[in-house]
Parts: sequence; structure tokens; C-alpha cells
Amino acid sequence: MQEIRTLLRREESYAIHALIYAAENPGASAAAMAADLKMPPAFLAKVLRKLSAAHFLESKPGRNGGVTTQRDVHRLSLLDVIEAVSGSIVLDTCQTSKRCATQQRKGYCRLNTAWVSATFGIREVLGNIRMDQLIDAPDDRADARAAD
Repeated sequence: MQEIRTLLRREESYAIHALIYAAENPGASAAAMAADLKMPPAFLAKVLRKLSAAHFLESKPGRNGGVTTQRDVHRLSLLDVIEAVSGSIVLDTCQTSKRCATQQRKGYCRLNTAWVSATFGIREVLGNIRMDQLIDAPDDRADARAAD
């Protein structure tokens, strides 16, 4: 059986799930979020700090605290969340230099052109998925719970 490798890092996936959770459960504690999403609390805390630094979430400690969204989720895309946590997405590191090793050696690189094209495609897809499309309205959640 072949091993599976995800395109997203765990931290990026957790950030997306945490933002959805905070939008659906405003004011929930980070501990409740970690338990409900089955995430290690310390790792989730790191992700929440990054989302707070990007002004996507606000986390207030204490009895009246909790995690809430700080930005309009209608204006946030999956790409925005991923890049807030990890930086710009490129498919291969050769894209980050003016001339990759092959370009320096041959004067051109067909693979680099393919990587750039694939990167643009991935960025377009992720940029077109808005967070509000992934968040259930309160009525939808109540209907889903009633069906269980």
C-alpha cells in the first residue's frame, strides 16, 4: 500500500478547522475547541496565536473569554488562512530563485514552467474558496444534530 502525503501541513489544516469552529461557536474556549476537534491543546494554541497575529481570530482568556472571529469570513479564503499561518504557497523551492540550477545550466527549465503553472492553479482554487462557504449557519447545525 502506498503512503499518503497531504499537500497541507498539519498546522494549516488546524488553522482552517479552528477558524470554522470559532465562527460556528463564537466565544468557545480553546480547550473546548481542542477537545471537539481532537487537536493537541499546545499545538492548537500555537495555531491560534498565528491566527490572532493575522487578526483572523481574537482569543480572550478567563471565564468570559473565548475564541471569536475578528475578520469577516466572507472576505477570507482558504489561501488567506494558509498563507497567514505558513507564508506564500509555491509548489517547489526552485520557484523562489531568479534562475534555478537547471536554468543556470541549460538556459531554460521546462520543469520550472510547469511548477509555476501548477502553483498559479492551486493558488486560484484556494483563493476562490471563501471561509463563509465552509461555515454552517446555526439553523444548519441544529438540523444536523436533530438528524443524528
